[in-house]
Amino acid sequence: MSRVIELGYAPANATAAPPEAAGDDHVNPFSSLRGMLCQSVGPVKHEVSVPFHDSQVRGIALLIQTGWDQHWGTDAYWKDGPFLGEHLIFRCVRSGIRVIGIDFPIGDRSGETRLITTGDIAVVENLHGLESLPRIGFRFTAIPLRALSGKAVPVHAFAEII
Repeated sequence: MSRVIELGYAPANATAAPPEAAGDDHVNPFSSLRGMLCQSVGPVKHEVSVPFHDSQVRGIALLIQTGWDQHWGTDAYWKDGPFLGEHLIFRCVRSGIRVIGIDFPIGDRSGETRLITTGDIAVVENLHGLESLPRIGFRFTAIPLRALSGKAVPVHAFAEII
């Protein structure tokens, strides 16, 4: 039997977008992706670095746990914290990762878990509870809460332990 773990912050009255919001063919490209969790070093300002081999991550959702989510709800959460460096982004694009999930903000100040599609790879920011996931053996889903018309949309993010 599988177990679902909520990983995002979203408004209490949020509902999933209609199927056509996911794009052509009514398919959400961020649904039920095989996931892998990697841990980066502590909750301090640092460039995120995680070890993986390209063959391990092709087509998956790579979730990166830094511990920064422990600052959620405080002013410290919005101060200088972890960041995704160009080297890591290049490696993720080169290896064919579908989406990166992180437990810190990268876009403008938003209290929602959001899918950001402005760069070379899609990123889901503001995740929490990643410490409750196994390193492997789960599926990650990010369901848009409105049409994917902008470069950053709120999502319902969760993992299903399999």
